[in-house]
Amino acid sequence: MGWKQASQQIGTQHAPLQLDRRALLVGTAGTAAALLVRPGAARAAVPEPHAAGPVLVARHGPTAAARWTRAAYDVVALQGLTPPSAARAYAAVAVACYEALVGGMPASISTQGRLAQLGGLPRTAAPGQVFWPSVVGAAASTVLRGLFPAIPDRGRSVLAEAESRDAEDARISGISPSRVSASTAHGSAVAHEIVRWVSGDGHADALARPYAPPTGPSLWVPTPPNFGTAIEPHCHLVRPMVLRTTDEVEPALPLPFSSQPGSAFWQDAMSTYRQSHENTDEQRDLARFWTDNPVFSGLPAGHWMSIVIQAAEQRGLALDTTVEALLLTAVTLHDAFLNCWTWKYRHNLLRPVTYVRRHVDPMWSTWVNTPQFPEHTSGHSVASRAAATVLTSLLGRFPVDDTARATTVGITRRTRSWADFFHAADSAARSRLYGGIHFPHGIEAGKAQGDAVGALVLARLTTRRYPTS
Repeated sequence: MGWKQASQQIGTQHAPLQLDRRALLVGTAGTAAALLVRPGAARAAVPEPHAAGPVLVARHGPTAAARWTRAAYDVVALQGLTPPSAARAYAAVAVACYEALVGGMPASISTQGRLAQLGGLPRTAAPGQVFWPSVVGAAASTVLRGLFPAIPDRGRSVLAEAESRDAEDARISGISPSRVSASTAHGSAVAHEIVRWVSGDGHADALARPYAPPTGPSLWVPTPPNFGTAIEPHCHLVRPMVLRTTDEVEPALPLPFSSQPGSAFWQDAMSTYRQSHENTDEQRDLARFWTDNPVFSGLPAGHWMSIVIQAAEQRGLALDTTVEALLLTAVTLHDAFLNCWTWKYRHNLLRPVTYVRRHVDPMWSTWVNTPQFPEHTSGHSVASRAAATVLTSLLGRFPVDDTARATTVGITRRTRSWADFFHAADSAARSRLYGGIHFPHGIEAGKAQGDAVGALVLARLTTRRYPTS
């Protein structure tokens, strides 16, 4: 089956997409995404122009998009957001940047009418009169300031530094002040509408609603060492961008709960428990590399947005391909987290640390602190495989060097190399086992769930006027 046929078949799904656990046992990296690879989509960038004049987006390299993705990462990290809320912020920035630039991307089409309830965005009347890198900066800056009006001083410094570099790039390129002004006005106008659109997605109401966790022997309870309240239990109320409902992709059911030694559930829990004692230094380091918690990072979505811009820089992608990759990745991550969280709270399954302390070893501790939300499925697994699916489809398979960004002094930034996006995604999934915070079946079910979310985004959110070959 080819990509178009697979997309058409996936696009006809209206009911929750059921995933068979048996399929998870025989799947390989990219099982769903292998049907969706569009080779030859990546293009070498033409060097940045250094003279004024009408220039299409493709004539620029990835510098501006990379700069503002890093700025967004640092600002998000300072907000103390949850994984779904962080993904929402990155999606807003990415949609604004793409929509502000699409007028200078003749081969691309707007997402209006295809992202849920998005429409009425302003268009630049004269694409030749704007400097596209300045448009990117204005769009990203406006969204970040609109979503986070109380940005701390450190965050404001991040934005000011990025804006200063934008201005210097425009000066070096010989762009007149009037053209810079027209560029920032256009980027800001589009971004204001994106902020308005995102602000109507139900997120604020979902955060404000109270939540009382149900009780029972198999159900989630706050976990050590923080014993915090449930994080974003009402994500099902937030409007997805591409999925028709937040529960559209239904993961495989958890294993039947049992505290009986030798049962399937007990054996699954013992796999996590034994792994904690067998971890090598490399495995513990991998668990830390993918922790992506709000204490010192831009969360899992930020890690994947960082992977996108690193790939863009390493491959020399053009600005149009870069913002397209950021758009597809960010929107996919947004819906992947909503989908994952919806099912987490429907199943409301307890975490390994709770099960093991109750039934195996009351003194057990995990290598990575368990976050304050239910087990099934693994958010890293869902989001990472969804992101890998769309990135592989758009850009293909190639090695990527991934330097994990950290925003806290004293946290070492190190680089890991992945053979391709799926290897990175599967490393992220495995890291949750090494950290002791997920059962193996929650990881595997999450990977298949992420494949399905990514496939639906590809089927429904076309960004090209014509197919690549």
